[in-house]
Amino acid sequence: MKIGSTLAPSRHNLRHLAIVAILAASSLIALTSCTSGETDESEDAEIHIGTVMPVSGDLSAFGPSAQTAMDLVFELVNEAGGVNGKTISAIHRDSGTNEQIGTDAASGLVNVEGVPVLIGAHSSGVTIAIAESVTIPAGVLHLSVGSSSKAITALADNDMVFRTRVNDFVKAQALAGLAEALGYQHVSTTYINNAYGASLNESFVENFQAAGGTVINEVAHELGQASYISEIRDAAQGEPEVLVTIAYPDSGQTLLREAAESGIYDEFMFVDVTKNQTMFDAIGGTHFEGNFGISPGNPQTPSVQDFKRIYAERTGEDPEQQLIAEAFDGAAVVALAIEMADSEDPVAIRDALRPIANPPGEIVGPGDIARALELVREGKDINYVGAAGDIDFDENGDVVSGMRVWTVENNIIVDTDIYAFPGDTIDLSSVR
Repeated sequence: MKIGSTLAPSRHNLRHLAIVAILAASSLIALTSCTSGETDESEDAEIHIGTVMPVSGDLSAFGPSAQTAMDLVFELVNEAGGVNGKTISAIHRDSGTNEQIGTDAASGLVNVEGVPVLIGAHSSGVTIAIAESVTIPAGVLHLSVGSSSKAITALADNDMVFRTRVNDFVKAQALAGLAEALGYQHVSTTYINNAYGASLNESFVENFQAAGGTVINEVAHELGQASYISEIRDAAQGEPEVLVTIAYPDSGQTLLREAAESGIYDEFMFVDVTKNQTMFDAIGGTHFEGNFGISPGNPQTPSVQDFKRIYAERTGEDPEQQLIAEAFDGAAVVALAIEMADSEDPVAIRDALRPIANPPGEIVGPGDIARALELVREGKDINYVGAAGDIDFDENGDVVSGMRVWTVENNIIVDTDIYAFPGDTIDLSSVR
């Protein structure tokens, strides 16, 4: 007898094994079907919003807190029943403050995750790259909470790109007004060589010279250089009274330290992205004592106060951080628009943004998220007034906001109670 034949199964055993295999396969199919159904149901019960924020790179000081602000909105929305009977949450990705990294992140969110709305980025150059390469071709609604370049207004976007951050032209008006109020007549600028820096510099020069001032030098600088002494010296040609510094915090730390410690400048003016205490702490000293800057800001309205209270209570973090108000407002209007649209179609959500954010309607704000959702469900008009001010989208998807003057005292950033809106004259008598 062959050894193999002693191990061969009988016909009875073969039949038994076959039945067991069939039952096992049937159970596996049933289990798979059940699991698949549960997964689909779970996925269908949640709406995902994509975000691309700078967690690394030159603007990394602002990305994580913006993510926190948006997560807070969705937490409040979900506590109030979610949107269209579903929970809502963010899928966060890092832009790296880099156009290629940001575009790749956005592509994954849109083409793999299938998000109907993308919120991002902070850098205007990254936002423009994402819009042109990803969101506009895909027909996805795109809302930036940190980008201010005028070039965003000019995008051929089919009305699919919005933002809660004020346009550079408004900031430039206030910056020029501040220079005039400080008595400067001859200034030089140094600006980041990207969409944001070029846009703000161009608008500042236009406004300052229209008011009778002279811009002696306009010097671009690149991100991430080991030294900026060459650019600092170029800007100092002709002996300007002040250096208007349009710089991101990481690069700005190196640039401002060299400009101050070299003794080439003792007067500086700052903008919104240089309003970063970590940067001043790293430089140290009192080089910038009594110097001024501007950043978006509005008087302490109930909406602003409610936001600061809720953010501090819920997160335990500083409610005065840059760009968190705009991030909160961006997430809020998106969630409310999805509820009003009763759809996750990007165009339908887009069409609900202005009715949610603009007059007429009952005024609601950061402290009224549950009430706002209730009114929308009842088919009533609302007017969302946000943490960053009135969020009234114009025909370009832009908003207008006030600007707040800040100063440096003992190397600490101090907000003043001086606010400027387009066309206002800035009065510094209360702080000088």
